[in-house]
Amino acid sequence: MKRGLQMLTIMLLLISGKLIAQDALVMAFRGDAKKTISNSSSLPVFEFRASLNDYDLNSDSKDIIGEHAFGQKISEKLYLLESKYTYEVPIVPGNPQTRTMIRKPVIYDAVKKIERHLKKSVKKGEISKETASNDFNKVLDIAFNVLTAETESFEKAIGESNDANSLTNLFTKRVILVF
Repeated sequence: MKRGLQMLTIMLLLISGKLIAQDALVMAFRGDAKKTISNSSSLPVFEFRASLNDYDLNSDSKDIIGEHAFGQKISEKLYLLESKYTYEVPIVPGNPQTRTMIRKPVIYDAVKKIERHLKKSVKKGEISKETASNDFNKVLDIAFNVLTAETESFEKAIGESNDANSLTNLFTKRVILVF
């Protein structure tokens, strides 16, 4: 009995000593632990208030919209994008010539770049037409909802994205629309 009690005490001391040693090791390298956590942190997520654009989509005539490779709904949304993001101003008062101006050109150009990228990817067979259509639909929804929002940090992230694939990931995975 005494021998069993002694063995049990020794085992408890060994186990508790091992746990204390691990805690001491973590405390000794606390600065390194924080660095690894901050280095592995995810990229920022952007959150914008959203509203439905169904009324705007239904108010346009189907004759003037045209067709798109990703379907009629995408075609309607692209027409709406053009009408909301672009406007014309006269070059000189009294002259009938006008110049097309773009609201938030960084976002507008990113949407156009994503459209070209998705069309090429579908043509090459890298992604399916349905996947591209769903991704581009989400990109267009985001573009509509950020038109009137404060987007300085979002535009900065777009500027830092160096290719169309990273732009697509930015729009589809790192933007949350709150309805």
